[in-house]
Amino acid sequence: MHIIGIETQGLGTNNQMRGVVMSGAKQRKKGEKVPVSRESLIKAPDGTLLHPKNFASQKAFEQAVQAAVNTYLATNSAPDFVILPYDHANGETENQDVDALSKTLKKAFETSGHKIKTMVMASNLYDYQNVDLIHVGKHLLSQKDEQILKNSPSLKAKVVETLGVPSNISWSLIKNLAHLPPAEKILEKYGTFKKVLSGNLLYGKDAAIEKNREKKNVLFSLGGMTDNGAIGFSIKDAERLFISAVALTEMGYNVIFTNSPRTPSDVTDYLFEKCRDFNNKGKNLKDKAPAFYEKYKSCHMEFFNSKKIAQNDEEAKNFRNYHGKHKAEFEKQALEIGNIYPGVLDVCQFVINTHDSFSYTSDAAALGIPSVVYTGNFIDKERRPDCYKLFDLCHEKGYVISLDEAISKIEHGEELKTKKMDDVSTQLVKAMHKSLSNSRELSNTAKS
Repeated sequence: MHIIGIETQGLGTNNQMRGVVMSGAKQRKKGEKVPVSRESLIKAPDGTLLHPKNFASQKAFEQAVQAAVNTYLATNSAPDFVILPYDHANGETENQDVDALSKTLKKAFETSGHKIKTMVMASNLYDYQNVDLIHVGKHLLSQKDEQILKNSPSLKAKVVETLGVPSNISWSLIKNLAHLPPAEKILEKYGTFKKVLSGNLLYGKDAAIEKNREKKNVLFSLGGMTDNGAIGFSIKDAERLFISAVALTEMGYNVIFTNSPRTPSDVTDYLFEKCRDFNNKGKNLKDKAPAFYEKYKSCHMEFFNSKKIAQNDEEAKNFRNYHGKHKAEFEKQALEIGNIYPGVLDVCQFVINTHDSFSYTSDAAALGIPSVVYTGNFIDKERRPDCYKLFDLCHEKGYVISLDEAISKIEHGEELKTKKMDDVSTQLVKAMHKSLSNSRELSNTAKS
């Protein structure tokens, strides 16, 4: 199936759409060629993102959409579906804006002789007039929403409910990244790699790497704050996470931290320094406490930066860019290693995510990696009840456990397990297939 999306300023959202695009390409018909590239997310030829609020007038918006469609069709065939991103931060007008985008896109493709369908991704419940499918996370549905769906079969037929979010991460991607020379050099110290999939592009058909897993590793994958104050992430949270990390090293685990664009720069600095100091302290114990050193010498911590590094004062104003004390160290990391995520997942026994970032949790859970959630950071229940509901739903089904539960299980010698979550990208593509099939059936019935 040929799917494209609308580019946004959010890296996470773009990657989620790419996950659906890739999943659609995998389910293509025999002999069908489906292009998958950066062009799969479209924007205006001048780089402007296709959202009504970015244009001075409706006419300017329509012209930009038509130009974007014409540019895409100049080198690509028309898609079956276009994914429309939904940004909850845009407020009450976002539903109308997405509906307007869908209407304008369909008109632009029709002008070029093509009929397409649209799906809005990660929306709240809204009765769109120009959207064919509405992807809604189960955690976003209130009791009132459930009643609306019960009383409106036509709306319910358009809604695709899922737990978690789409992802563009697969085991083949992880293994390819993990075995690139820079990452392989870093990850080798964490012991062993999992078996490489048959047909790995880097090693040839049926290649495999098998090594004994002597070391245990855990990844802390950090979310962060929001600029509207609904979600916080403070030094206090960093202190709690570091205490948990130390406890895990005492139980024989190596600890890896990686941040994200929303992780505050002061939290990044704090944990980077704590990891560095922990390793230096361990080295100093070699002479002072040899018995302790021998027991824990293999356990260490590292922090890898994934935030964009601010290059000037203007970029530093954006909290999503790193502007802390360790710019030189992180620039060196970026040059020598690049982004350690998601390749690092190849060496981890389990992943600890923060309550606010279920994209990371979904990545791990959909891959079958035990998923643990730190629920201590501030989240305003009135403004973001979805974070609490999503954790409760996933916890109830066994997809995740809390950090406190995980440490308790390890302390008692229990195996840490969580259930594998269904892949959301695949679920969305299946819903698109069904929608297209239903439309063809209706068309055939009308002709007969």
